[in-house]
Amino acid sequence: MTALTSSIPSFDHDELIQSHPVPTLLIDSGGVVLFVNAAAEQLCNVSRSAMVGRVIYDVIQMDRSYRQRMSDAATSALFAHRAEISVGGRKAIYVDMQMVPYGNSGHRILALVPSQSDAELMGGAIGRSGRAAGAAASMLAHEIKNPLAGIKGAAQLLARKTDAGGERFTTLICTEVDRIATLIDQMEHFSRGQPIACGPINLYQPIHQAMETARARQFPGVRFAEDFDPSLPLVHGNHDAMVQILLNLLTNGSEALGGRDDGVVRLSTAYRHGLSIDNGDGRGRIALPIEVSVSDNGPGVPADIRGDLFDPFVTTKREGRGLGLALVAKLARDMGGTVQHIRDGDWTRFRVHLPVAQKGRAA
Repeated sequence: MTALTSSIPSFDHDELIQSHPVPTLLIDSGGVVLFVNAAAEQLCNVSRSAMVGRVIYDVIQMDRSYRQRMSDAATSALFAHRAEISVGGRKAIYVDMQMVPYGNSGHRILALVPSQSDAELMGGAIGRSGRAAGAAASMLAHEIKNPLAGIKGAAQLLARKTDAGGERFTTLICTEVDRIATLIDQMEHFSRGQPIACGPINLYQPIHQAMETARARQFPGVRFAEDFDPSLPLVHGNHDAMVQILLNLLTNGSEALGGRDDGVVRLSTAYRHGLSIDNGDGRGRIALPIEVSVSDNGPGVPADIRGDLFDPFVTTKREGRGLGLALVAKLARDMGGTVQHIRDGDWTRFRVHLPVAQKGRAA
């Protein structure tokens, strides 16, 4: 063991950090830059000599809360997802920012990892192939909208000749056609990086629409159950996005049961204290007390893909495309929330956490 250990070469740590591909800076307890590696020079488009010796936030423009924490010697660690920064008045970029203590003198290492764009998170290719895929998606959206209009028109004609029981289903058809058309518009906006419009919504309206649609599909052997907190406040979100999230989760849960006779898909709501998230937009941690949970008593997600479940093209379905949960995660993020998967005993649970609507909050 001694012979093997002695054969390990010693490393020049400065050279190691200098060649590391992650943009990395060393700052002292007051936020003064002591060291900058090549990747950080490239990210900031500023030479090392122009950064060393200056206070970090005089070099890199960032939100006031991050400036205060970096200049505070008592703050040794920091993590922010998709923090907005800019250098030299250039266009802002988003980074995952992580600061950790280094040594015993109050120095800290600051890593700035460029955040993946939403298109990359959805698995889109970069460059020409991505633009080609976006153009193809736009053409497909156009072709889908034409038959949708015909389906809605046919449903409206049928509604004139049916009884009250049949009118319920023709109304559902028209509502779903409108939702799909809106979703297509949102996906076109998504390809252009535009956020969805959010505002105060009554969560039980999209819940009712999603449950009605799921029940109409008549999954064999599946019983739907509801467990709602009737006192929930208005949620900051988007009605159609919530319908899409819930319908995807309800459909996945129903299909996971595989037609078993005792299958249950449960949709529940609750108010949970304590959960919050930092979206990296400078507002600090945002409370996410509203929980919407879709659970099923099926076999659960295979252990080997649980860590990648919300990545594009990850699926357990033979005919699946692996985009449903990626879209769920994307829509939850767009509303300022998050989605989690857990295995709880015999139940598979997907929990969507959302913020409460605030008075005067912009859509």
